[in-house]
Amino acid sequence: MFEDSVLPVHQAGQAELWEDSYAIDANLSVESVPGHTPGSAVLWLRSASDRAAFVGDLLHTPLQIVEPDLSPCLDEDEDAGRESRHRILGTIADDKVLMFPAHFPGAGAAEVRRDGSKYAIVEWASFA
Repeated sequence: MFEDSVLPVHQAGQAELWEDSYAIDANLSVESVPGHTPGSAVLWLRSASDRAAFVGDLLHTPLQIVEPDLSPCLDEDEDAGRESRHRILGTIADDKVLMFPAHFPGAGAAEVRRDGSKYAIVEWASFA
Protein backbone atom coordinates (compact mmCIF):
# COMPACT_ATOMS: atom_id res chain seq x y z
CA MET A 1 0.00 0.00 0.00
CA PHE A 2 2.83 2.41 0.86
CA GLU A 3 4.62 1.88 -2.45
CA ASP A 4 1.37 2.23 -4.40
CA SER A 5 -0.28 5.18 -2.67
CA VAL A 6 2.17 7.08 -0.46
CA LEU A 7 5.60 6.80 -2.03
CA PRO A 8 4.62 8.43 -5.36
CA VAL A 9 3.16 11.44 -3.52
CA HIS A 10 6.31 11.76 -1.41
CA GLN A 11 8.60 11.38 -4.42
CA ALA A 12 6.65 14.10 -6.24
CA GLY A 13 7.40 16.49 -3.36
CA GLN A 14 3.72 16.78 -2.47
CA ALA A 15 3.89 15.16 1.00
CA GLU A 16 3.91 17.31 4.11
CA LEU A 17 5.31 15.43 7.12
CA TRP A 18 4.09 16.49 10.58
CA GLU A 19 4.00 15.39 14.23
CA ASP A 20 1.37 15.99 16.93
CA SER A 21 -0.74 18.48 14.94
CA TYR A 22 -0.64 20.41 11.68
CA ALA A 23 -2.68 23.36 10.38
CA ILE A 24 -3.50 22.75 6.74
CA ASP A 25 -5.09 26.19 6.48
CA ALA A 26 -7.12 28.55 8.70
CA ASN A 27 -10.08 26.15 8.77
CA LEU A 28 -8.59 22.67 8.53
CA SER A 29 -6.10 20.87 10.79
CA VAL A 30 -5.04 17.37 11.77
CA GLU A 31 -4.16 16.05 15.20
CA SER A 32 -2.36 12.84 16.07
CA VAL A 33 -4.39 10.25 18.02
CA PRO A 34 -1.95 7.53 19.07
CA GLY A 35 -3.08 4.09 20.04
CA HIS A 36 -4.77 2.41 17.12
CA THR A 37 -2.12 2.36 14.44
CA PRO A 38 0.87 4.60 13.66
CA GLY A 39 -0.26 7.76 11.93
CA SER A 40 -3.86 7.72 13.17
CA ALA A 41 -5.25 11.24 13.19
CA VAL A 42 -8.40 13.31 13.62
CA LEU A 43 -9.26 15.92 11.00
CA TRP A 44 -10.74 19.14 12.47
CA LEU A 45 -12.83 21.53 10.37
CA ARG A 46 -13.90 25.06 11.37
CA SER A 47 -16.34 27.33 9.57
CA ALA A 48 -17.18 30.48 11.50
CA SER A 49 -18.54 29.15 14.82
CA ASP A 50 -19.28 25.65 13.48
CA ARG A 51 -16.82 22.82 14.07
CA ALA A 52 -16.59 19.23 12.93
CA ALA A 53 -14.26 16.35 13.74
CA PHE A 54 -13.64 13.45 11.39
CA VAL A 55 -12.41 10.83 13.87
CA GLY A 56 -11.15 8.10 11.53
CA ASP A 57 -9.93 5.03 13.43
CA LEU A 58 -10.35 6.60 16.89
CA LEU A 59 -13.76 4.93 17.32
CA HIS A 60 -14.98 1.69 15.80
CA THR A 61 -18.41 1.40 17.41
CA PRO A 62 -20.89 3.81 19.05
CA LEU A 63 -20.34 1.81 22.24
CA GLN A 64 -16.91 3.45 22.53
CA ILE A 65 -18.60 6.83 23.01
CA VAL A 66 -20.35 5.66 26.18
CA GLU A 67 -17.47 3.32 27.12
CA PRO A 68 -14.29 5.04 25.79
CA ASP A 69 -12.08 2.64 27.75
CA LEU A 70 -13.11 -0.24 25.46
CA SER A 71 -10.37 -0.97 22.96
CA PRO A 72 -10.81 -2.81 19.68
CA CYS A 73 -8.57 -5.82 19.15
CA LEU A 74 -6.63 -3.85 16.52
CA ASP A 75 -5.33 -1.12 18.89
CA GLU A 76 -1.53 -1.41 18.94
CA ASP A 77 -1.32 0.51 22.25
CA GLU A 78 -4.56 0.18 24.24
CA ASP A 79 -3.54 2.70 26.93
CA ALA A 80 -2.70 5.36 24.33
CA GLY A 81 -5.93 4.57 22.47
CA ARG A 82 -8.01 5.07 25.62
CA GLU A 83 -6.23 8.36 26.38
CA SER A 84 -6.77 9.55 22.80
CA ARG A 85 -10.49 8.66 22.90
CA HIS A 86 -11.00 10.50 26.21
CA ARG A 87 -9.05 13.56 25.03
CA ILE A 88 -10.81 13.88 21.68
CA LEU A 89 -14.30 13.02 22.99
CA GLY A 90 -13.76 15.61 25.74
CA THR A 91 -12.95 18.30 23.20
CA ILE A 92 -15.89 17.26 21.02
CA ALA A 93 -18.29 17.38 23.97
CA ASP A 94 -16.94 20.57 25.58
CA ASP A 95 -16.73 22.56 22.35
CA LYS A 96 -19.96 21.15 20.82
CA VAL A 97 -18.15 19.74 17.80
CA LEU A 98 -20.14 17.62 15.35
CA MET A 99 -18.42 14.21 15.18
CA PHE A 100 -18.17 12.24 11.92
CA PRO A 101 -17.19 8.62 12.60
CA ALA A 102 -15.61 6.55 9.84
CA HIS A 103 -16.50 3.07 11.05
CA PHE A 104 -20.06 3.33 12.37
CA PRO A 105 -22.79 1.67 10.32
CA GLY A 106 -24.88 4.03 8.21
CA ALA A 107 -24.11 7.57 7.22
CA GLY A 108 -24.22 10.52 9.56
CA ALA A 109 -22.67 12.39 12.43
CA ALA A 110 -23.23 12.60 16.16
CA GLU A 111 -23.53 15.32 18.77
CA VAL A 112 -21.79 14.18 21.96
CA ARG A 113 -22.01 15.46 25.55
CA ARG A 114 -20.21 14.56 28.78
CA ASP A 115 -21.86 12.03 31.06
CA GLY A 116 -19.64 11.94 34.15
CA SER A 117 -16.29 10.45 33.12
CA LYS A 118 -17.90 9.04 29.98
CA TYR A 119 -19.90 10.48 27.11
CA ALA A 120 -23.36 10.19 25.63
CA ILE A 121 -24.88 10.74 22.21
CA VAL A 122 -27.19 13.75 22.21
CA GLU A 123 -28.49 13.29 18.70
CA TRP A 124 -27.59 11.64 15.40
CA ALA A 125 -27.44 13.84 12.32
CA SER A 126 -28.33 11.56 9.44
CA PHE A 127 -27.30 12.33 5.87
CA ALA A 128 -29.11 9.43 4.25
